[in-house]
Amino acid sequence: MALVIGNSDYRSAPLDNPANDASDLAAALEKQGFNVLVRENVGERGLKEAVDVFAKHLQKGGIGLFFFAGHGIQLKDQNFLLPVDVGFDNEADISFKSISAEYVLSRMAEAGNRINIVILDACRNNPLAQTRKTISKGLGVMSVGRAEKGTFIAYATSPGSTAADGTGRNGLYTKHLLRSLETQDSDIDRVFGRVRTGVVQDTNGEQVPWTSSSVIGSFYFNMTEDIAALQRPAAPSLATNEVAAEAPPIPFDPAQERAFWERIKDSRNAADYIAYLEKFAGAKRAAYARWMVQKLGGTVPTALAAAPAAARPAASPTQLSLATPAAVLPAAAPPASAALPNGAVPSPGTAIQDCSDCPELVAVPAGEYVMGSGPKEKMRELDEEPAHRVRVTSALAVGKFEITKTQYAAFVKDTGRESKPGCHSTRGGFFHKNPKATWQNPGFEQKGDEPVVCVAWSDAQAYVAWLSKKTMKPYRLLNESEWEYAARAGSTGRRYWAEADDAATCRYASVADSSYKAVSPGAPLFPCSDGFAHTSPVGRFPANSYGLHDMLGNVWEWVEDCWNEGYTGAPELAVPRVSGSCNERVFRGGAWNSTPATLRSAYRDRESKDERHDNLGFRVARTLP
Repeated sequence: MALVIGNSDYRSAPLDNPANDASDLAAALEKQGFNVLVRENVGERGLKEAVDVFAKHLQKGGIGLFFFAGHGIQLKDQNFLLPVDVGFDNEADISFKSISAEYVLSRMAEAGNRINIVILDACRNNPLAQTRKTISKGLGVMSVGRAEKGTFIAYATSPGSTAADGTGRNGLYTKHLLRSLETQDSDIDRVFGRVRTGVVQDTNGEQVPWTSSSVIGSFYFNMTEDIAALQRPAAPSLATNEVAAEAPPIPFDPAQERAFWERIKDSRNAADYIAYLEKFAGAKRAAYARWMVQKLGGTVPTALAAAPAAARPAASPTQLSLATPAAVLPAAAPPASAALPNGAVPSPGTAIQDCSDCPELVAVPAGEYVMGSGPKEKMRELDEEPAHRVRVTSALAVGKFEITKTQYAAFVKDTGRESKPGCHSTRGGFFHKNPKATWQNPGFEQKGDEPVVCVAWSDAQAYVAWLSKKTMKPYRLLNESEWEYAARAGSTGRRYWAEADDAATCRYASVADSSYKAVSPGAPLFPCSDGFAHTSPVGRFPANSYGLHDMLGNVWEWVEDCWNEGYTGAPELAVPRVSGSCNERVFRGGAWNSTPATLRSAYRDRESKDERHDNLGFRVARTLP
């Protein structure tokens, strides 16, 4: 969890870059797996409320990160971070209306996190410091004693010095921090080591960033790298190495290997990488392929788990398209379902599967977020307002994928549920109902690992009732508040990925794109190609930071709630709304034929609970424990 604050619009001595620094760093941290609260140009009240909200979100055993860009003042051995509306008439005004960095650190220490990180790019040259003798130039070094182990504090410059605001979009220090986070190795010491080197070079040694640390062991900003480091087994024994060294290398044609890799390198299907390993287990890229299988939820077959030593060189950085070095690749995928005592809540991100053929779930933590659209969202619709804060009070187990055609077929076979014909479609450029279409044949070809469509809300309810009986677990649909919370996964933008450009969307979701144009000419499209004219296999596109795939795109998803026109009177807790137009039920998330205006985390729609569409399915959930 990160709180990122950038204050530029000061009444006196305004700054050019801190608001940009906050926005850009928030996006960078979201890419690394952080849930980010970002605040720009906050006054006294907003600054203090932001810290309080942040403290409430921190969870014991997690990672906390606080970043402040703006004016900071050292006053009587304390470092004060200044809101944009602070007055400087007297020292009491500064200490009363500002917030001290030491206070923020103490609130983080109370959470008992594994790692607490404080980054202060708050040493800009303040002309007010020159007129007051008790206001020191720059910031002072904070003690990490109260926080004990696991605390890392980074300063934009050395104690008592000032930092450059920068001449471009970002401050000099944050510019190098952003670059360093994009570099392959995200180990915390190496990240800030690269920052220090870059800043020193750019300023000819006039600005030297400092760090103070009590971190024991390793920490990586990239969540995948960090988990891999935590799970990395002990080094194998010499005997094991000697056995491996005796195995002969597996021969292969380098030209065939390169051609095969080019076909699958951007795939989000574990089976593609397993197929690669079956042919090229001794290639340089095999280590990365094994990691991708595990990242995408697959299991590397035992025979392919390690290549012969003579044919197993480490993949070079130029061969890795993701920020994870071969040195930290996990040796084995974690178990599909953690063994937990009765009543225990699994940690966020834990994979859960209640039976061998049950849908795979992911543990999503409890939390708080702002639901709906505010005035800054230009595409917002009236039923997305007013934006309001919602608390998700219980951890959830949420379907990692949308329910597939194969999974739904098992339910139909077991229950004998009638498959009623008649399914709405927008194919061909107009809306119509195909009287013959069913979930088995929606009017276009589907494979078993693609999400089931042409299912009504009542069908989805029958499925979760069957699954509950089968597993003795209380399965259900997500309610609408839970759905948006799970979809956003800590993000606050239009979509849960950081890239705002519509042309980038096809890297993250199956949507109305150039592939869709052939079946629906004239529709407003995303200016890209995702490779699928209709549904795609589940999990083909990257998950959000909670580990959930296709929360936007592929198919719309039924949720529990009755339809209401907007959020006036909506509850503060994440519970289903069971009043309103209950013959109509809400669905969320966009689909393979969704346009830019509708493919948004806040967008909502509804349909009669007994109607079916060829772009509408569902995913399952249950409350934990």
